Amino acid sequence: MSVKIIKSKLAGAVALAAMVNGLPALAAQSDELASSEMTAAQLQQRITELQAQVDQLAATQASSDKPVVENPEPPKTTTFGNTDIQIGGYIKLDSIFSDYSDGSAATAGIGEDFLVPSTIPIGGEGGDMHYNAHAKSTRLFFKSSTELGAGSVNTHLEIDAMAGAQGDERISNSYAQRLRHAYIDWNIDGERSLLAGQAWSTFFNVGTLPEGLDFVGPVGTVFERQPQIRYTQGLGSGKVQIAAENPATTLYNGTENPYDDNSRPDLILRYDNSIGDLNYSIASMSRELAYDHTDGSNESEQGYAISLAGKWQLGRDDLRFMYSYGNALGRYLGLNSYRGGIIDPVDGDIELIDQHGGYVALRHFWSDEWRSNLVLSATAADNPDIVSDMTPSSYQSLHLNLMYSPVPKMTLGGEYIFASKEVENLSGLLADDSGELQRLQFSVKYVF
Repeated sequence: MSVKIIKSKLAGAVALAAMVNGLPALAAQSDELASSEMTAAQLQQRITELQAQVDQLAATQASSDKPVVENPEPPKTTTFGNTDIQIGGYIKLDSIFSDYSDGSAATAGIGEDFLVPSTIPIGGEGGDMHYNAHAKSTRLFFKSSTELGAGSVNTHLEIDAMAGAQGDERISNSYAQRLRHAYIDWNIDGERSLLAGQAWSTFFNVGTLPEGLDFVGPVGTVFERQPQIRYTQGLGSGKVQIAAENPATTLYNGTENPYDDNSRPDLILRYDNSIGDLNYSIASMSRELAYDHTDGSNESEQGYAISLAGKWQLGRDDLRFMYSYGNALGRYLGLNSYRGGIIDPVDGDIELIDQHGGYVALRHFWSDEWRSNLVLSATAADNPDIVSDMTPSSYQSLHLNLMYSPVPKMTLGGEYIFASKEVENLSGLLADDSGELQRLQFSVKYVF
């Protein structure tokens, strides 16, 4: 057979294989081959090379059950003019088994949905295991970012159904949405920003909160969201934040909880920085605790609090911690585990209460899909002698979980929680002055 005939047949065979297997590159090579001048030896070598490529690509296609889809997840950000809009959140189901040493359930329904330390019962008889399931923590947020001549303006609106008063379990488990975040953040430049609206309190470094299945976590964490105005300024390698935040006063022996009789906002100063693999924050707060007498006069005291928090990266693992102290921590610590002060029953003065608390948490990755968190936490209050027997004096908690993420953004896990509460019992008349909670929680969560 002549070289010309061989060339012609080879070009046709390769072109046919290219069409069948969707290989335009090989089709182009066949055209080049047919038009080139080659010796018989060169031609035979080229035939062998092309045949190997055809066989390899055909085998690859045959072994594939479905075509590869690039970027299967649609983008979450849409642009309108010079504004980017983002929608996201997560769906989460919590299945909770609770066992109380001194009761059959928490003293308030919210304590069944997540750990609220003050709702641990004391002085009763232990009941059977209690089961509760809900999807109230499911979350939805809307964000926007608009580029301006002077920096950018970002907004954040976020809602969920946790802690909502509406809804029950009789028929439809319908629950009202509540406002979590609603703020404007003007990034003036790389060093300065101004935030206005409802957001995490500046006193709370949310980045150090341990990863867990419980909605909040350790009893010793600061945890607060509230309306505020906050200015941030870069300082060296760190940044300083100054904020004026909405006040509220919680007092023992009062007729209201909280009182809304303050004359000034809570003032907070915070500094963030890092040293090597350690990111840390130091926050201080000055706040007024106040209430109005029935005669119309106002009683107030000025208090303070400090908080140190951080996250130390240990390779892939990390160690998180927080410690807070002050005579005006009150509602900021452990979901208002303690009130900020007490009204003296004799003269109506406010006596502030020294309190402290914190936690340490270790997160360890067993593999790409599996990880665990161990969290130890405790708080205590130095209550005066005029408090009632049932006034809380201390709390402790332990969280241990195992989380599995088989695909990105999905987490399945289980968490064991132990928490305890102690009260003062100054009179010694209480037969039982402590209560315990043991809880096993299973959750499924998908972030979108």
